[in-house]
Amino acid sequence: MSVQGNLPSSSSNSLCPDIHLELFGMKAGIIRAAAEPETGTAAGLTWEFDRICEYVRGQYSFDSLRHWLPISAVRKMFSVWGSDPSKYRPSSEALLRRVIKGKSIPRISNMVDIANIGAIETGWPHGCYDCEKISGAVRFRRGNAGEQYEGIGRPLFRLEGRPVFSDSYGPFGSPVSDSRRTMVTRSSRELLFIICAPESSSDSDLQGAVAKVIERLARWCTAGEVKSKIVGPAPEPSVHSQRTFPEQIEYRE
Repeated sequence: MSVQGNLPSSSSNSLCPDIHLELFGMKAGIIRAAAEPETGTAAGLTWEFDRICEYVRGQYSFDSLRHWLPISAVRKMFSVWGSDPSKYRPSSEALLRRVIKGKSIPRISNMVDIANIGAIETGWPHGCYDCEKISGAVRFRRGNAGEQYEGIGRPLFRLEGRPVFSDSYGPFGSPVSDSRRTMVTRSSRELLFIICAPESSSDSDLQGAVAKVIERLARWCTAGEVKSKIVGPAPEPSVHSQRTFPEQIEYRE
């Protein structure tokens, strides 16, 4: 499932927060949007979500999923960061496996649904955050010893050695699992989406993924002003600073 397209004219604006990528191997699509508080689930978005999930179940098995290029590229990206993708799966892969198993995806809000659809379509983790709960510039870095947060759907997520997004208060998100501190609710008014794409992915595919998020926000979330940009990748570190797992890593069901 590739995505194609060009960024809308609203792209590349200072309303997007400063995002500093410190981990090698990733580039990011950033979308900042104003949206009206939600009053209910959009029926059309639910239909689109269900249609995409049905396609995935008919197209992929656990075995074929691991060989789909976006998933293998994201797993390699995690390995370069020193984060075992079989122990702590990328959020996009976890969603896809849940769909293939026939399990339902929790429907939190239209805004979160849009991020989840994007992750399922592209195979890339899509973070969705309440921008009013983020303070200052955002760093994408490796988690430090002792860092942790209350995760969404998990009581405590320990972050040491794992890829994290961090603001002036500390870590708030990860392409594995996000925090409750910055999670989106139906009353959220300022949204920040971060699409985590491997450096090897094409610029046109990443631009297309950003455009899809913007299109769905306009259609299903009564989005007002929307700004977007592409950042990264970070400079390649020295060989001695990299911590990697072997390519033939155990792939657990």
